[in-house]
Parts: sequence; C-alpha cells; structure tokens
Amino acid sequence: MFLGKYVHVEPVGQYRKMTPEDLWLQLVGQVCVMGSARHWERLHSDPAIIARFKSAISLSLLYHKRNLVSYLAGILNSFSATRFPNIGAKRLVSVLHSGSIFQHGNLILFEGLSHKMDAVQTRDKLISRCPIFRLKSASDFMITVGLSHDVIALDTRVVGVFQKWFGYNLSPAHIQSHRGLYLSLESVLRVFCQQQNISLALLDRLLFRFSSLGAIELVVKYPEVVERFK
Repeated sequence: MFLGKYVHVEPVGQYRKMTPEDLWLQLVGQVCVMGSARHWERLHSDPAIIARFKSAISLSLLYHKRNLVSYLAGILNSFSATRFPNIGAKRLVSVLHSGSIFQHGNLILFEGLSHKMDAVQTRDKLISRCPIFRLKSASDFMITVGLSHDVIALDTRVVGVFQKWFGYNLSPAHIQSHRGLYLSLESVLRVFCQQQNISLALLDRLLFRFSSLGAIELVVKYPEVVERFK
C-alpha cells in the first residue's frame, strides 16, 4: 500500500531491549488511551511536556510513594493524559501490584515469550499476566513493543473504517468483548494482508492514522476485501 511509507511500525524484537521504565511508559499509555487516544496523542505532541510526565510517573519515584492511586490520579489529571484519571490510576496500581510484570524492580512480563511464537497464544499469555489487558489493548501493545506484527488492535478508528465503508454493523465494544468475533475479524484481515504481502501491524497503523483514507485505498485498489465483510 502506498501509504505504508507514511506510518511507523515498530521493529519486531524491540521488546528485548526494553528497560522496566520503557515498559512502564507503554503500559501507562495503554491505560491512558482507554476511552480515547486523543489525550495521549496530545500529550506526546510536546517533547518538553512528555519529558516532565515521564519523570512524574517513573518507577523509581513511584516505589517511594505511599498513596499511589491518589498520586497517579493527580498526575494523570494535571497532564490531561486521559479522560478517566481516577479509573486510570487504579488500573495502573493494579499493574504495579500484579507481581507478573515487575519483580523487585526487574521486568519479567516477557519471560518465556518470543516474537517467534504463535501471536494469538502470546497474546493470551499477556492477557493472563497483565490485569489491564484485553484483546484490543494486548494487540496494540504487542505491535508497539515489537512482540508481533501478526495481530491487529480492533479499536474505534479501525472498526469505524469497516462500519463506514463496508457496512459492518457491529460496534468496536461488541467485537472487543467477544473473543470469537474478534478472532474471526482478525483472521479475515490476516488472510487479506497475506494476499497483499503486508503485515497486520502495518494495516493497523495505516487504518488508525488515516482512517477514511485507508478505507478508500482498500476500496479502490482491493475491492475484493468488500466481499469479506458482507
């Protein structure tokens, strides 16, 4: 697809280079985009502000805080990092207390996992280890950290493309809450991507960034995909 050169897809294997602080920021991001990604995107538009935010939510600082929920809620609210600062703070504390992500300050979430493994099985393991993950968030996380290019995050923007252009009548929330539906739609898109010699991760980033433009590209150049959504 010609728009591919305008989006960035994180390289496979990037997770192997991640520090606990790197991972924590990605997990914070997954919490902050729940409900809407606009706050998180706006926060990242200013390097100076995101630098202060990273400092305020660093693990080295949080480990010395007593009332973590109150502190994190205040930070998320003051930086306008998410629509739901109080809920987000509680979710982040559940991550810190999970015991399957960090252990004595060490990153253990990826232990026993590899980008060479089956993507669906890897996603299931991530969901079982991280209390904030569901199918959509775990998929987006896997792409972001380079754990797989063979999944897609079926969020509002991506599913909205199929609703608008292909008459797909199921809501993102409905798809995300039904494993069978999610896997079925993802499987159809996986076959389509294989036929076009692109990855699901690239399609994910294209549709997320360009939305209607991405749909136009699919309709004009690959009309056969329309049949798959009827």
